[in-house]
Amino acid sequence: MSTAALSPSTRERALKYGLYGTAALTMVFLWTPLLVMGVLSFAENASTIFPFQGFTLANYTATLADDGLLRSVSVSVQIATISAVIATVLGVLAAFGLARFDFPFKEGYRTFAILPMVIPGIVLGIALLIFFRTVVGLGTSYLTVILTHSVYGLPFVLLPVTARLYSFDRSLEEAARDLGSDRLETFREVTLPIIAPSVAAGFLFAWIRSFEDFIRVYFVKGSFDVLTTAMFSMIKYGSAPKMNAISTLIVFAIAVVLAVAMNAGNVSGYVAGNEDDE
Repeated sequence: MSTAALSPSTRERALKYGLYGTAALTMVFLWTPLLVMGVLSFAENASTIFPFQGFTLANYTATLADDGLLRSVSVSVQIATISAVIATVLGVLAAFGLARFDFPFKEGYRTFAILPMVIPGIVLGIALLIFFRTVVGLGTSYLTVILTHSVYGLPFVLLPVTARLYSFDRSLEEAARDLGSDRLETFREVTLPIIAPSVAAGFLFAWIRSFEDFIRVYFVKGSFDVLTTAMFSMIKYGSAPKMNAISTLIVFAIAVVLAVAMNAGNVSGYVAGNEDDE
């Protein structure tokens, strides 16, 4: 039977269930590896599920007792927080510049500002390594990682804040000025509350991208380890039980942060999109 012979309502139901099935298969494809990793983090046989040998908390105990691994987590959190703050300040200022002012080569500036997000990590890592060493004369260190991740995180702030400013009803600011507010009061009482969720979304995603980055940090980190490079060493030397445990803890922590963000002013919706965008 051809699709032309089907009634419109039948085709609509077929399309709906087809989309449901595709979404379900996508979720299974995405989550099955993470679920397997979570199970293995509690298993005595931490490399393969079968034959299953029983549950244990020893993997988590060993992970939480690993001072080197915990130190790398602390360094990653510090770098992600500092670089996300820098990226947020620069990204918000750049967004206001793009949305509120006209200047020569504006479109070129916008394009170059978002390039760090789409340039392959190995290219950006090597380029910044050469720049730090040969142009600035700066050796690889904690500082070069922060600078690299500040550049990398800037587009993740710039895009949602710029989009919010473009869709912002400027008559609200004009009304506040007509009622006697100066520029600072108008920004504090009107503009900032409206753009705050997009700023928070930008900070959140810049933080996550820094925390999970391996490729760029590998080239500019110097002799110390962040979490991702420490995990890479664990893979090389076969520490699968600790790898499963720390990875599961990271997935759980990020899921909690995103759940909180989704319910705090729908922060993540400014990046992921939602029905309110229509």
